[in-house]
Amino acid sequence: MNKPLIGIPAKQRNPRDNDPWHYLEMADDMRYQVVKKGGLAIMLLPSEKTLEFNQNDFGDDKILSEEEIADLRRQVDLCDGIIMQGGLYSCSYEVEIARYALEKDLPMIGICAGFNNILRALGINVREDKSGAHNIFDINYRHHIKVVKDSLLYEFTGSGDYEVNSFHTMIADPEVVETVAKINACSDDGLVEAYEVEGKRFVLGMKWHPELMDGSPLSEKLFTRFVDECRKN
Repeated sequence: MNKPLIGIPAKQRNPRDNDPWHYLEMADDMRYQVVKKGGLAIMLLPSEKTLEFNQNDFGDDKILSEEEIADLRRQVDLCDGIIMQGGLYSCSYEVEIARYALEKDLPMIGICAGFNNILRALGINVREDKSGAHNIFDINYRHHIKVVKDSLLYEFTGSGDYEVNSFHTMIADPEVVETVAKINACSDDGLVEAYEVEGKRFVLGMKWHPELMDGSPLSEKLFTRFVDECRKN
């Protein structure tokens, strides 16, 4: 079987007191989902000559040099698909990777902060949810979402209702997302839970963490379809 190579941009680890090392990492739950569905996962690393990266998810104002961008693009050129993973911090190199993946029309999914970074690559931003209603740090917590009919997500899930987890502080309003993407799912309080980028083969952003819902029908269908799309490359 042809195994597609799926690139996952590294995320900065939460700082730890008195740790002399600087870490960039990938959630192993993400790697596992890729391998489980017949793909190979590699971590894509920043090309910047620095040990200091952005430390919030409001967006990074650093402008990459032409050399840094070219080096990032060389990494993406190795890949058959991209997963933009979640995390507390988002950096310019992640947005640039998403931007180039869109340009190449690579299959791509964006999870939580990855959802944000694909939107940033499309020219818009998200906002902070100060209510904390969607930041429920509990592996067992679930809330309802409604999947929109005639959407990419509905096409391969075949259902309009799902229960998903909720580990995020940044949210997206429908009227903002609709300027660059097609909404695929919303929460009961009207926030965007998933979108697709029309005109692209397979680009899907979601606010929940499907890698932490191993074995659920939604997670299984999502990663199966994504790896199948990557295999076509």
